[in-house]
Amino acid sequence: MKTLKIAGSAVAGVLLMAASAGAATPPALYTDAQATAGASVFSDNCAMCHGADLTGGAGPALIGQAFAAPSSNYTIGAIFSEIAEQMPAGQPGSLSQTQYEQVMSYILKENGFPSGSTALNYKASLASTVPLVSQVK
Repeated sequence: MKTLKIAGSAVAGVLLMAASAGAATPPALYTDAQATAGASVFSDNCAMCHGADLTGGAGPALIGQAFAAPSSNYTIGAIFSEIAEQMPAGQPGSLSQTQYEQVMSYILKENGFPSGSTALNYKASLASTVPLVSQVK
């Protein structure tokens, strides 16, 4: 019986650590300047489908748990690849690499990712395995 209690406590500890890891502060992956520029690029090229507030319209929401819940198992690379290779709808790949970096930075900012001193990089973002989990409920 004592062994069962110890094993149960160990399992509970592992689950608590896993839950804490999911709630950790996301990494800083972009600069404020990129996100600011991204707001403008988004407004000009994306808002007509995804809504000015990123809550969706003709296209899906790009903010909150409807967009990137922990159970979605999205990564920065998967979402960035979709944006850079398939958007804007009807004109995929029509933005510059810098504009795609800026849009992604804006989306990250609006989803609660902090800014930092290192700019989001196009090639590195395509390969990124960093989880994309919205911090906005």
